[in-house]
Order: sequence, then C-alpha cells, then structure tokens
Amino acid sequence: MLLCGRGDSKIFELKGYDIGVKAFADQELNRKPYRYRLLFVGAPDGKEDEVAGELLKCGIAKEQLTVRKFVDSRDKMKDLFCEVDLAIMPSRTEGFGLIALEALSAGLPILVSGNSGFAKALRDFQIGNFCILDSEEPKDWAEKIKDVREKHGKWLQKIQALRELYGKEYSWEKQCEKLVEKLRYMVHGMN
Repeated sequence: MLLCGRGDSKIFELKGYDIGVKAFADQELNRKPYRYRLLFVGAPDGKEDEVAGELLKCGIAKEQLTVRKFVDSRDKMKDLFCEVDLAIMPSRTEGFGLIALEALSAGLPILVSGNSGFAKALRDFQIGNFCILDSEEPKDWAEKIKDVREKHGKWLQKIQALRELYGKEYSWEKQCEKLVEKLRYMVHGMN
C-alpha cells in the first residue's frame, strides 16, 4: 500500500498520515507473516530514518514499513505505482489530492478521505463513492484496506470504470473549453 506526500512532521496530522499508519497497526493488518506493508514516499532527502521514527510511533511494525524520499519525476511515479496495489489518502483536510488522481490515472485502486477536493470530484459519479471513506478512524481504514486486498479483482474493475468516467468528464479538452467560456463571459459578458 502506498501513502505518499511531504514527510514534514508539521503536516502529519493534517494529511492523516497517523490514520493511515495506525490502520496498519490494526490487529487485522498486523498479523505475522506480514501480508500488509506500507510504503511511505515523501521524506525529505536524508531524513528517511527520522520520518520512519515518527511513523513507527503510530504502532506499525517496523517490518511493515518502508520510507523513501520524495519522488519528483513522472517516470519514478509510474515505477512506484507498479510496486503497490493500493494508494491511500486519509487526509483530515486536502485541497485536492493530486496523488490520488495520479494513482487513479494509473489504474491503481485508491482510498481517499471524504475531506478532500478529489473526493468531491469523485462524488459527481455514482460509482465514485466506493473509494471514498468518510472516517478518521484507523479501524475503518483497516477494514477498507483489507476489503481491497481480498477483492482486488473487483476493485480493479471498478477503478477502471471510474477512471474512464473521470477521464471523459474532466478531459483536458473539456476543461479548456470551460475555461475559454468563463474568460469570454468575463471579458464580453456573454457565453
């Protein structure tokens, strides 16, 4: 599973990193042998051990956690998505949540907090609600993570359908047309 973002300790709670990590400390996901592993990507360069130490305080087993530095290229992100089978974004507050959109675009199952702008966009599609979690309880996240793992094939089908709907609704072409319409209205007062 992937948890991605800036590893700045000042935003750990806002981004819900503690929620995601505590989900992995849940009894259901923390059984040996460890079938559930968390890859946190976003530590400042050279501070991976420091970030890991903060995350370990949330109760996750050291054997379940891998921490890497921030990824700053599209090719590295593509490789990263090939390493995991789920991306989670448990933010308590999130303007949009680009990482979840990137994961969706890659066809990767996602779980996103209802407190994100991306969740708002997903709610525009009836099918989009399956990957939105309106909870800050780690146990709820653990249950949903387990569900994704156990029904991975179904999740992949749903994600593919959601990806296609999202791509049609929010295509570059449509968004540019809407922008031009708004600009035309602002300048000329007409559509």
